[in-house]
Amino acid sequence: MNNTNFSAKEPSLGYYYQLRLGLYLILKSQKSNAIIKIESLDDIVVDNLDNMDLFQTKLHINSVANLTDSSSDFWKTIRVWSENIINGYVDEKSTLFTLMTTAKIGDNSFIQDLKPELVIRDSGKILKAMLKVTEESTSQTNAAGYSSFNQLTENQQIDLINNITVIDQTLSIDESLKSLHSELKYSTHPKKLESLIERLEGWWFQKCIIMLQGNIDYISQEEVRIKIAGINDTLKEDNLPDDFGNPIEIDEESLENYQDRLFVSQLKLVAVKSNVLRNAINDFHRAFKQRSKWLREELTSINDEEAFERKLEDHWNNIFSLMKDDCEGMDKAVLQKVGYDFYKKFYVEQVPPIKIRERFTSEYLTRGSCHMLADIKKIGWHPEFDNLL
Repeated sequence: MNNTNFSAKEPSLGYYYQLRLGLYLILKSQKSNAIIKIESLDDIVVDNLDNMDLFQTKLHINSVANLTDSSSDFWKTIRVWSENIINGYVDEKSTLFTLMTTAKIGDNSFIQDLKPELVIRDSGKILKAMLKVTEESTSQTNAAGYSSFNQLTENQQIDLINNITVIDQTLSIDESLKSLHSELKYSTHPKKLESLIERLEGWWFQKCIIMLQGNIDYISQEEVRIKIAGINDTLKEDNLPDDFGNPIEIDEESLENYQDRLFVSQLKLVAVKSNVLRNAINDFHRAFKQRSKWLREELTSINDEEAFERKLEDHWNNIFSLMKDDCEGMDKAVLQKVGYDFYKKFYVEQVPPIKIRERFTSEYLTRGSCHMLADIKKIGWHPEFDNLL
């Protein structure tokens, strides 16, 4: 049963592995003007104006997999590369062909001779071994690979073999993450490396999805470097990353789930309409999530949070006191209208000029944090909210 579960997971994890490995390869590339393509001519293509590197990735989890002479992993890869050569998509003389697999090459397989550590390569001997496999193997799985390789001319076969590198027992998913850490360790403060990588990977996966949908052709190394610099800017002492900048959709069910919250009761005291209420819930939700995330990542501290809330409460107290002093003798309807106007003027049409960091300017955090304070009755909008609640 476990083996079945893992075999089902392998293809899905393989795509994830491929994308993560792609990020590592573009960061590591020494090519000038390097770009990367996913699932175009190959699993991963690292390219520039001068030459092209094709990478095939094979992930195996919880299983023992060996690359033998008739390994399907190897021959499926040979098929892809051979067809690219036949169709004129790549120049076999200048293209580097790399198979990266978590499997181990069998001790007696000719594939051992394709490993990168073997400086001297007998291409003729390898070709003879490969042709023997295509003639003697009865594998239907590999038949297309055998056929494609045999369609190459002898010179093309030799050129392909000369440019093949097979890296076995390569980085696992976890090891590829460690390699990203190693590649980026000098890009930011050590304590903020995890935050950098999490946000970089999130952006990278989204860009890869856009590329796989055909909306962009490639991702450039320059674009990745610019993104790293941008993330690093948000991790500086006077700034913070904005992970919840996009509004969330508040449907009727979500709206109902918030009805018992005290900050919602506060808004109902001043008779806000449904759209304003949705916006308030939106701000509350995003502010709560963002502040919790910062705390988990140790980008902020409890002291930072408390100082921020004290400033918000102090600002509220100053403007609320002025409003409340003018409410003597007013009836209920007028008090409700005064509270509504107070909320509208100071918390909807404008936002309190209080920031948790000088350069973090997203207004949802300030508004949402005020609703978090309203949720514990630290602040309110109705002149008599404390008594009414």
